[in-house]
Amino acid sequence: MSAAHTVVLVGAGHAHLYVAAHAETFIERNARLVLVDPDKFWYSGLATGMLGGMYEFTTDQVDPRALIEAHGGEFIQDRVETVDTCTRRLCLAGGGDLIYDYVSINVGSRVNVDAIPGAAHDPSVWSVKPISNLWTLREHLEARFRAGETPRVAVVGGGPTGSEVAANLSALATRHAIDPRVTLVTQSDRLIVQAPAGAARALRRNLTRRGVVIRTHTHIVRREGKSLSTEDGRRIDADVVVMAIGLEANSLVHEMGLPIHPKEGLRIKATLHSIADERVFAGGDCAALEGFDLPKLGVFGVRQATYIHANLLASLEGKPLAEYQPQKRYLAILNLGDGTALSTWGPFWWNGRSSMWLKDLIDRRFLEDYRHHVGTRRKC
Repeated sequence: MSAAHTVVLVGAGHAHLYVAAHAETFIERNARLVLVDPDKFWYSGLATGMLGGMYEFTTDQVDPRALIEAHGGEFIQDRVETVDTCTRRLCLAGGGDLIYDYVSINVGSRVNVDAIPGAAHDPSVWSVKPISNLWTLREHLEARFRAGETPRVAVVGGGPTGSEVAANLSALATRHAIDPRVTLVTQSDRLIVQAPAGAARALRRNLTRRGVVIRTHTHIVRREGKSLSTEDGRRIDADVVVMAIGLEANSLVHEMGLPIHPKEGLRIKATLHSIADERVFAGGDCAALEGFDLPKLGVFGVRQATYIHANLLASLEGKPLAEYQPQKRYLAILNLGDGTALSTWGPFWWNGRSSMWLKDLIDRRFLEDYRHHVGTRRKC
């Protein structure tokens, strides 16, 4: 018997892993569930630790094909180029198209490399997205370390990601008995401005003690040769540049013809569907929840997962949709690469080895849960 409806998941992001792991709930309702993604899922929680040498790339991945097929769904290894909401048609980069009844977008964010003139086409400039870049960067740096080189690395962006990247670049060099030559640059007057001031001071002390040079109040205006030019005319020497600024929603949402916030993403209601199209859902970094200014952190996509799953099922059955309310406080833990981590929860913060133990436990459990779902196949 052919399926009565087709539900397509675009992107194997945090939210869609959960839906894929419950594909049988769609089959039970005579619906076809299809996940489209060009790659494996790379988990942001372990990404900087992977860069710093704490984890291998296999530890940071989940196979979305194995996950959804284990539960009766379908996987297409491809990239969606356009979404035509009038005809409900998805155009695939590899050719062909896919008709949907309901679609959910979970394609994450990208770094606006064009924010710094001269950076976009420079092979020595790396962005923190996609996450696979961090593994490739580690391989690149390790090859240079083995060749006896000590490249100067500049990280642009003093938020949580930039700070973690700088800390773990220092850790990677130390693992190879190389003196770290890392500079962390931010326009702000301090690091991690959304965190408590005490946490920011503790972070700065940690990085400075390990040889990371921190430059606040510094606006980068151009990448030229082997240096970065600042707005006030200074130059920062950098053989390698890592960009951790300007996170924006994936460009796909800009091509859909639906209301968007230019940087934050597709505008969605509390029911997690587009404000203009009840057949288009979205979550994570590519979505902008009306009435909220959420940071682009995986904790929100993870919590949205159960709502996207429930509301897709409710839509198939014509039932009322549940409303998602983002948590007011959330636990954020930065891996500092030296065996310690910095935790924040609202106005509270603490750092040390216990924080790193907690982060490692949470992240490994998240991934192991989905690997368990791969091993627990749907019974016919």
